[in-house]
Amino acid sequence: MSKPFVPAEDARQLTRDEIKAELVRIDMAPGAAMTRCADQFAADYPGEGRDLLQTAIVGALTTRTCREGVSGERFLAGIMRSIASTHRRARERRGEDVVSLPVEVLAEQMAMGGYIVLAADDVIEIERVRLVCERILDQLSAASPRQAALIDGIGLGLRGQALADHLGLSMQDLATVRRALKRHAQRLWIDFDTQIFRSEASAGAQ
Repeated sequence: MSKPFVPAEDARQLTRDEIKAELVRIDMAPGAAMTRCADQFAADYPGEGRDLLQTAIVGALTTRTCREGVSGERFLAGIMRSIASTHRRARERRGEDVVSLPVEVLAEQMAMGGYIVLAADDVIEIERVRLVCERILDQLSAASPRQAALIDGIGLGLRGQALADHLGLSMQDLATVRRALKRHAQRLWIDFDTQIFRSEASAGAQ
């Protein structure tokens, strides 16, 4: 298996037509790697995996940018990862407990007005944190092709031997790469921590 290409910082951004061509070739059938990835990230998203995947596709074709050399799978997985993580972060800040309801119960509550619409400030905050997280993942991925492949594999829901096979590594070498990624993330966290928790830090200073 060839190593994934990690684009340079000045790599050309793909056009919308090029992005569309990348997305068309992705297998999004039920049970495919991309839909399994969506189902996994949906645990932190207020909807099903297919809803998250659809949101990611819309973003890919409208507001998100993709650099040359980034695969469509990685592009979509990164969008879904950032959407899910920012929803989780916003929920944790509000102290919400997520309750899963049958569709018929949810429909009944919606008819009675039993649902919450995010305030504009919350939507802005979710997008701000998403962008910070996206920059962190970009820096981690740009560090080395192997580290980028590890992030891709984790994003696709691969674990253990399946993840090692994805990277073409032994389990021992996989553990080494994972430790290197963890150390790199810890170094970056020093700089990005205050950006993510900016509102909390500002409140504490008052």
